[in-house]
Amino acid sequence: MPSNPNEERQDSQRNRAKIQKEIARIIRKEMRKPTVQELVEATGLSAKTVKAHLKRVKLGEGKTNVFQHLTPNVILKLYERATGYSHPAVKFLTVSMGAGCGSSVEQHDYTEHYPPDTAAAKLFVQLVEGFTEKTETEHKGAVGFNFNYQAPAPPEPDGGH
Repeated sequence: MPSNPNEERQDSQRNRAKIQKEIARIIRKEMRKPTVQELVEATGLSAKTVKAHLKRVKLGEGKTNVFQHLTPNVILKLYERATGYSHPAVKFLTVSMGAGCGSSVEQHDYTEHYPPDTAAAKLFVQLVEGFTEKTETEHKGAVGFNFNYQAPAPPEPDGGH
């Protein structure tokens, strides 16, 4: 452990930068949050160090958000992918001039369309809105059963009318 607090800070900043770089890489590549184990393997840091850094990254009101330091471009691209987007593109085609007349290469401009990606939308909502699929509910009091319950009688047939 370094005796100079500045060295500890630089080491800590370097470790956090490694972790953030790997988080961004996994988000770009797989559109999901990385696991602690994936971050450990990618950075060479211990699980304890990775967990400590993830806890220290806060986003307002004490909410933990490991994606706070991602560049705005990553978040914007995630939004584009979540909502669908279009961009200009070029296609090159080989066009035959007819039998024995040869062929030519033509350039055609068009707009490439990408539909909304549900996985990207889910990740975006998790990052920006703090949405989580897991909910914890604490129940207070006792759960009771009514053992005297009687099911209603089935309706009587009306005799085929």
